[in-house]
Amino acid sequence: MKKITLFLFLLTPYFAMAQNDMQFSHYMYNENIFNPAATGNTDKIIATIVARQQWIGVDNPPSTQFLNAHTYLAKIKGGIGLTAINDRIGFENTLNLKINYAYHTRISESATLSGGLSAGFMNKKLDGSKLVYEQGSDPQAIVTSTNAFSPDFGLGLEFNASNITAGASSTHINRGLKNSTVFANPRHYFLYAKYKIQLDTNFSITPALLVKSSGFITQYELNATAVYKEKISLGITYRIKESIVGLIGVSITDALFIGYSYDFNVKPVNTYSSGSHEIMLQARLSALGKKKQDYKSVRFF
Repeated sequence: MKKITLFLFLLTPYFAMAQNDMQFSHYMYNENIFNPAATGNTDKIIATIVARQQWIGVDNPPSTQFLNAHTYLAKIKGGIGLTAINDRIGFENTLNLKINYAYHTRISESATLSGGLSAGFMNKKLDGSKLVYEQGSDPQAIVTSTNAFSPDFGLGLEFNASNITAGASSTHINRGLKNSTVFANPRHYFLYAKYKIQLDTNFSITPALLVKSSGFITQYELNATAVYKEKISLGITYRIKESIVGLIGVSITDALFIGYSYDFNVKPVNTYSSGSHEIMLQARLSALGKKKQDYKSVRFF
């Protein structure tokens, strides 16, 4: 019963203010999930699958899976990509499908600026028959299985140089906080930066910062990832006042990378949950079309 009570408590702001976007720990490998300008920012075809199970030990915990693929196409002078996200929290399930496009412009010998747009749809399903309300007579209570479909758009900018990447973006730009609902996520804002420090021929370390906000709540993440011979990575993230995340990754081959992360909860939820697990499989294949002047974003591999 404590697990159910805790979960409903955690959902209180969610029902009152609409839902935040999904949370995942391998964001530094997948910025184009929330910033379309990061689409096609390498000279590879990148295809990624991520599965996340959050709050182990809590009844009906959040669970997320996404498929993400993108590349650069010289014929369209930019990057193109596809993202499919399946996100479940409690008795709600969300499917988000979107296409990304980014136009890349070289602004100096070693720096590129890109602007991107995403367009797609969001489909939400909520089984209201399983919800428990403090006031059962509330006329706004959802008491049946309900489904809602809505268009979804995003935009962003990203700067890339030889050892630095910085970006800013917004998802769900067609919905402000006031007109958001349980079935329509409010506009979200993302700001991130990372700087690669090459210590010697074998070792590098990349500190990173991610700020994400939905208007009524803002979260900060600090990360540092060390890489050995571009084969093995170890990282740590501090999600301020929320969790500490440990990450490990291995390049199985030059084209295949696998990563795992574990979230240690630091808020009261750690009394009821043993943490969160996330696994990522990423393929990095030869590009379909090279840029006239190739550049690479700051990747850990």
